Amino acid sequence: MSIEIRSCRDAEEMQQYRQIVSYVFASTEGVDDEVANTLPEWTTCGWVDGTMAATLGAFPFTMRLNGSPVPAGGVTAVGTLPGHRRQGLLRAIMSQALLTMREREQPLGILWASMGAIYQRFGYGLASTQMQYSFDPRFAAFRDDATVPGRVELLASAEDALPTLKQVYIQWATPRNLCLHRSTALWQASTLRPRKKDAPVYCAVYRDAAGEPRGHVVYTTEEKPGTEPGPDQVLTVQDFIALDPEAYRGLWEYLRRHDLVRRVEMQGAPEDDPAPSLLLEPRMLSARVSDAIWMRVVDAERTLMRRPYGSRGDLTIAVEGDAMCPWNDGSYLLETDGPTADVSRTDRAADITVSPNVLASLLAGHRSATYFSRAGLLVARDERALRTADGLFRTEYAPHCPNGF
Repeated sequence: MSIEIRSCRDAEEMQQYRQIVSYVFASTEGVDDEVANTLPEWTTCGWVDGTMAATLGAFPFTMRLNGSPVPAGGVTAVGTLPGHRRQGLLRAIMSQALLTMREREQPLGILWASMGAIYQRFGYGLASTQMQYSFDPRFAAFRDDATVPGRVELLASAEDALPTLKQVYIQWATPRNLCLHRSTALWQASTLRPRKKDAPVYCAVYRDAAGEPRGHVVYTTEEKPGTEPGPDQVLTVQDFIALDPEAYRGLWEYLRRHDLVRRVEMQGAPEDDPAPSLLLEPRMLSARVSDAIWMRVVDAERTLMRRPYGSRGDLTIAVEGDAMCPWNDGSYLLETDGPTADVSRTDRAADITVSPNVLASLLAGHRSATYFSRAGLLVARDERALRTADGLFRTEYAPHCPNGF
């Protein structure tokens, strides 16, 4: 059996790539758009005896890491045909993909996991969780009945809305954590893509009293008759962005004014979303928590240097057991004034010792060093080292990526 690991070379191989992705995920929905936006050189595939048997794509994203722009490989379309599983093919593909990211100076890899168990084996750590809301808008009122001075404008089309949506999103995403820089292609293939082909997508913008756009919501509606009399529509929110509490309230009340909607589905709100604290009866949200972005540290030194920190200080971090990216193993001296950092290899005794999985979660600000220490997943020299690490890895916002890919 001969195995070849490489990128696709032409349109014919990209068609084979598409067919495998469609088969593995049992769907063609969105696959054509994704493949159309994937260049052959962004793929890493496995051929067995001359036939493509496994796929992986990696979009060249820029991601905000605690407010700083960092290049990242957006891993997607990972699949292996059943007859070639359990043979190490995915491990070989992932190893090559991570090496390619390093060569392209993408110090991080990120993905949405079909199964976390697959990717933890390759050094990915959970970088964010998200909230999913499902509520009857009639019973999702705020604790007070204050009104907002602005107004919500329903725009004529997604195409007309895009310049305003971009303006709002850039302001919102710039200081945040794990948000992607949205190219026009990403807007069209992710944020503005209907969940059902050719279904309308609606865009509404909140404008303050001066007429300035301060937030937006992207959503779809669908009639789904139930067994009970009354409203029978479902409104699905695809993007909910508010620059301030006024815009948040204005957009929330706008959604509630859809009188024929029985259920509002919000697919992904950040862990620090304010809705549970604002509502009179937060149970009405039927909130569920799920894993979201998994992150892989491809280049530890480069990533540590690019990230802003939550306080001043220095910390020696030892990374151990990185079989997929062995160049990461070793100790790093991190010295930071908060906004900027110097990082160098060191022989100093480690303040904290982590696996690549835990390092990813720490860098994302998903959980603290103390949390991982209590879980037995991080070794700290002493309590002072833990407190220092907690302060350094603190983030301004909870990690959150509102884009699927």
